[in-house]
Order: sequence, then C-alpha cells, then structure tokens
Amino acid sequence: MNPSKLVNIVAVGMWSLVALAGLFSSVGAVNAQEKKAFTVNELIALALESNPQILAARDQSRAVKGQLSSARAIPNPEFEINSGQQRSASGPLTTGNVSSWAVTQPLDMPYTRFPRVNAAEASLRGAEAARIAFEIETISRVQQRYFELMRRDAELKAAEADYDLTKQIRDRMQIRYDVGETARFELIRSQTEFLNAQINSESSKLRVDQAKAQLRQAVGHRLPANFEVVSQSFKAEVLPPLPTLLGELQSQSPELQRAKAEVEASESRLSFAQNARLPKLAFKAQQYNDPNFTDRLYGLVVSIPIWDFKGGQIDEAAANLSKAKNQLNAQSQSLEQQMETAYKLYQITSYQVKILDEEVVQLAASARQIAEVSYRYGERGMLEYLDAQRTFRLARNDLIRARFDLASVMTEIARLRATPEWVAKIESGRQ
Repeated sequence: MNPSKLVNIVAVGMWSLVALAGLFSSVGAVNAQEKKAFTVNELIALALESNPQILAARDQSRAVKGQLSSARAIPNPEFEINSGQQRSASGPLTTGNVSSWAVTQPLDMPYTRFPRVNAAEASLRGAEAARIAFEIETISRVQQRYFELMRRDAELKAAEADYDLTKQIRDRMQIRYDVGETARFELIRSQTEFLNAQINSESSKLRVDQAKAQLRQAVGHRLPANFEVVSQSFKAEVLPPLPTLLGELQSQSPELQRAKAEVEASESRLSFAQNARLPKLAFKAQQYNDPNFTDRLYGLVVSIPIWDFKGGQIDEAAANLSKAKNQLNAQSQSLEQQMETAYKLYQITSYQVKILDEEVVQLAASARQIAEVSYRYGERGMLEYLDAQRTFRLARNDLIRARFDLASVMTEIARLRATPEWVAKIESGRQ
C-alpha cells in the first residue's frame, strides 16, 4: 500500500476518534446538566418565574393598573367646525362665505371623579392581593409536593433496607432448612416476609416517580423531566398560640385583603351611581362668522337626569355592595376555620412525632435487637424475630409519615398566615 494513503487513513481514523470523544463528552455534559439537583428554594423561584397561571395573574394586575389610569384621565374636549355659503333667497342681502366653530369641554365634577378613582384604586389593591394570594398558594403547593417527594424517598430507603434484611434472613433460613436445622414452616414464613418487602420496595419506587411527576406539574414545564432534588430535612418551629395566628390571619391574609378591597370598591361604585344623578356640566365656546357679523358665545351645557334617574344603577351597586360584604364575612369565617383545623392537626402531629421519635421507635428498635440476639443464641424462634422486625418497620413508617404530615400542616399554616418571608420570596422573584 502507498505510504501516503496509509497516512491519510490513519489521520482520518484519529479525527474520527477525536470527534467521537467530543460527542460523548458533550452528551455527558448535557446529561450532567439535565441531572442538576434543585433545592426547594430554586424550585419555588422557578415556579414563580415560569408558571403560566402566575404570569396570567400578573397580567391581570397590570390590566387593572390601566383601568386606574383611565379613571384618573380628564375628559377630552369636543371640537366642531362648520363652513358654507350664504345666499339670498329674496331681497338684497349680502352673499358670501360663512363659518362657525365650537369647543365643548366636559367638566370632571368632584362628586363623580373621586368615587370613580377610589373604586379603581380599590380594584387595583384587590388585584394585587389576589396575585399575592395565588403566588403564595403556588409556593405552598410546591413545598407540599417537595415534602411529599422527600417522604416517598424516605419510605423507599426504608423499604430497600427491609428488602435487604429480609433477603438475608430468607437466605439463612434456606441454608438452615437445607441442612435440616429448621422446619419448612419457618422457611415459608421468611419467604413470605421477603416477598412482601420486595412488593413494598417496588411500590415505593412507583410512588417516588409519581411524587416527582406531581412536583414537576406544580413547578412548571421549565423543570426538566429527569430532575433531581436536594434533600432537606424539615425543621419544625414552635408556633404561637391560636389567637395570635388568627390575628395574623386577619391582618396579613391576602385573600381577606382582596375581599376588603372589593368591599371598598363596591362602596365607591355605589357612591358614584348615587352622585351620577347630579347635573353634569360642560363649558362651551363658539363663534359664528358671516359676511356682515361675527358672533361669539360662551356658556355652560347642563345634562339633567330627567328621564333616567339612575335607579337601576343604584340598585345594582347596592346589591353588589351587600354581596361583597357577605363574601368578606364568609371568607373570614372560612379562613378562621381552616386555621383552627390546621392548628389542631399541628398539635396532634407534633405530639405524634415526639412520642414516636422519643419512645415508640426506640422501644421497637430495642425489642428488635433483643429478638435478634435471642434468635442467634437459640433462645427465640424465627417467628418472634420476624414479629419484632415487623413492629419496628411499622413504628418507623409511622414516624416517617408523621414527620411529613407535620411538614404539610405547617406549610398550610404558613400559607394562611402569609408570612413576610413568603411575601419577600414573591417580591424578589418579580425583580
């Protein structure tokens, strides 16, 4: 073979290897990027930035700002210009061109302007409160789904540990059965425990996948499908008494602020409808030009509600005001009831976590250890050891469930309180 051709073949091969190496490295980099682990704060920030419903709520708030600008605007003047000719139909009158112009400026009367602007300002406050309430609900939903995923991860780790342990027990029992040291009943029992642990492990994996899908749905489409999360242990804080929480609810809840703003807007609309019965004024100036004279006139245009006395508008505004007040009372009662229910659940779950963590799980672990040692020395049978193992698993799973139930309840209480920390997250996400 020609040496030059051989050199070319070797060069092409080297370049191919370099290209493949670059391709694999880029694929690895992409996979590493897609496998980025997100903290709960990063998930919340991503949800506040990309959730379509949140973006729609912000657009609604901007639309209400436009309505406020329209309510503050001063009415535009009206201009009228006419031109023609004057001709005599009979008699010796002067003929020629004639023209006229008129300017009418409606006066924005204070008794209608102030209620109109006040209603628009109250509507803006209500729209902002509704936006904050929706974003707080989104933060709560993301945290709920995050803690749900943490719970499923903890259950999966526990299930995998149970699977490994029951597999070891099953293998030892198989060996002892083969050499004739134990009865078949104990072998069947250990196999049953192993199969149950295997089923529980597979089910736990499916529940983890389901929890990840629900978390991605809560965050939004910008979260990659094969994302990972950074595990964060939940630290339960001591909550103030229930009356303090109810006071914070009344003063900080954006849902109540929205309802109060709607009451204020309805009151201003009622005042506007009542004052609309008063005369409307407009300043008018006009000039008429003909070949002989120039006439200038100045005056006021008065609009008097003779035929339409605004009775229907007043009745509608009064009914809407009553409706807004009833909705405010209903919203207040509903939120207070939710807070009372959540606080009772907080007390129950806190007690459960304390008893399970400090007593039940420790006692179950001690009983399992004693049963294991007794089984190894032949003082207890396999059934007692399996029962102790099962009791420990139940207590441990109850502790896992109670911890994340407590996290869920405290997240709900934080949503109802609308804590300043959450509001700060919302405002920082908008900047």
